[in-house]
Amino acid sequence: MKIKKFFYSLGITTSLYFYTNANAVDNQKIIPFIEYKNITITPADFRAALAGYPYQYREEIAQHTKQVNDIINHVFLYRVLAQEARDLKLEQDPEVQKQIQIAIETALGKARLNLLRQQALAKDPDYETLAKEQYQANKDQYQLPAQVEVAHIIIKPKEESEVAEKQASQLAEKVRTIALEKKQPFSDLALEYSQDPSVKENKGDVGWISKGDTVPSFEEAAFDLEKIGDISPVVKTKYGYHIISLKGRKPARLQSFTEVKDRLIQGIKTDYKEQITQQHIEAINKAKEVEVNYEAINEFIQSMKQKNKDSNS
Repeated sequence: MKIKKFFYSLGITTSLYFYTNANAVDNQKIIPFIEYKNITITPADFRAALAGYPYQYREEIAQHTKQVNDIINHVFLYRVLAQEARDLKLEQDPEVQKQIQIAIETALGKARLNLLRQQALAKDPDYETLAKEQYQANKDQYQLPAQVEVAHIIIKPKEESEVAEKQASQLAEKVRTIALEKKQPFSDLALEYSQDPSVKENKGDVGWISKGDTVPSFEEAAFDLEKIGDISPVVKTKYGYHIISLKGRKPARLQSFTEVKDRLIQGIKTDYKEQITQQHIEAINKAKEVEVNYEAINEFIQSMKQKNKDSNS
């Protein structure tokens, strides 16, 4: 149990430190993540395992405690299982040897693609100019819709009946009348009357919404409000009866290049690296020296299908 406690108490801070400071760690005393008999799992093992994930997701993965711990635990578990397999001399099995060969080749192949991506970035195209060109050519993609910030109070019928509907509607009208008097904050009314399950946390605040974010009747009433503090008529939706208060309004606008520049450059870099790797892969696949025996492949597929059919009969 000592090892398990050590592992789970490690947390993400150490993991991220070693992930982001790989070169510095190599020259320092290595603090193991897990120790068990003659097996040790180190930051280098984590980095190696992380390299097996698509490169665009690695940084995000390394920022999540559970995912980091899951990866480290996976490496540990399979290292123990691998040692057990060696003790049983399973690596001498021809099929296992072939699997090991494929695993090595896959790792080397990924390393080659990673190098291609690094070399692509080293060529350092003018990403900002490319981003500006993309921005100018696709301005409609950077248009922000009109938004309103609203709060609401919802009154729900106690049951599915005409009487319950009428009672809920009448209570909603009463609450609206109180809200129109402006004698107390709308948030206080929400805390007192709203039947939204999350009202204690948000005090009726819905936040910013765009057209299409909510049900049509709620949306229409919200966007009809003009001045901050305006109160809507009672609005019926499938959820109940709403009283809506306007807290803010933003007109539709085009985002400036400065606002979207970093996102555009990141996207261009990702696309550029993928383009370089895909070109290399296509060059390999289209090389005239490559000879594919489709007849042999099809015969193999048919034999596998027949084998599966025989085993199930």
